Amino acid sequence: MSTVAIVVVATTLAAAPMSSQDLLTLGEGLVNRGDGKKAQPHLEKALTDKALSTADQARAEAALGMALLQQKKGKEAIVHLELATTLAPKREKSWLLLGLAKDQLDDTAGSLAAYAKGAESVPASTALKHEYGMALLSAGKNVEGAEVLQKAATKAEHDPELWADAAYALSLVGRFKEAREFSARAVEMSPDNPDALYTLGMAEAGLGNTKAAKQAFKEAIDSDELHVPAQFQLGVLLQADNDDKGAVARFTQVLKVEPDHARAKAALGASLGRLNTADPRAESLLRAAVAADAKLAVGWASLGDLLARQGQINEAKKALQTAIKLKREPSWQARLDGLATAKEGTPSVPATSSK
Repeated sequence: MSTVAIVVVATTLAAAPMSSQDLLTLGEGLVNRGDGKKAQPHLEKALTDKALSTADQARAEAALGMALLQQKKGKEAIVHLELATTLAPKREKSWLLLGLAKDQLDDTAGSLAAYAKGAESVPASTALKHEYGMALLSAGKNVEGAEVLQKAATKAEHDPELWADAAYALSLVGRFKEAREFSARAVEMSPDNPDALYTLGMAEAGLGNTKAAKQAFKEAIDSDELHVPAQFQLGVLLQADNDDKGAVARFTQVLKVEPDHARAKAALGASLGRLNTADPRAESLLRAAVAADAKLAVGWASLGDLLARQGQINEAKKALQTAIKLKREPSWQARLDGLATAKEGTPSVPATSSK
């Protein structure tokens, strides 16, 4: 609804009492303009009309729910959005808003249930299937999420975001060849889309095509220098190539955007430590990483490696033992075994570093 139309309706109100239809139209217009606070009283008044049709009741409830969401009143919004989906179960927007409201309240299970029921009620909606698939990923149900997103993408010929998300999900479950096909299609539709380029990089990396993966990540960063996942994954590949200097630059960029990124802190600390064992930032970053995420196995392993290089053998053993409890990694066990005869205060440098 245009601003002019809203003004016209408001002017009419001054001349005569507004009908429930006019109130609904005005309320929806204000909500679509992002002015939920002003829309709320009009929509609430419209809903007092007992003669309002079921379809219009559903519209009003959905609009009121959206108005409340705009005011950060998620719990109140859900009441109206649930009623909207009951009154008009075939209305796509109501289900999308309900899922969003649940998600904003960190109700992962509720959001998943809303999108699942919505996708079932409106089977032709790729938007609902898209959200349902992403909700499955958020719930850790990667296999199911990949299946839903893959099927949804094949029915949405011109939706690069959906194709990129499907590619990402396929990479998560190790289906890298299919992931490359889907991400390539997303890039074809939107060549400068950083998410599509990022998922292409993930697929190429999964297939062992390091050079192609690096190129895709670099192109993603060229499109959006603040793209954290691409910066991080490029840093990881540079580390694997023993280019710690290049990796440091990438992880530093990640932490500029996301200062609390625990994995980036651990990775940066590891690279700084390999470049200069005495660099005080290295140990500080690694300890900060495992303090933020005590289950970050790679962080503990990298900390153990650094401490061993510094000659803090006993502390190094403890860190490596923690890493191995979290994840059975042969290289970490070998590193720990190699410290069995090392003397406290004597730096221990392995042939290959713990990654």
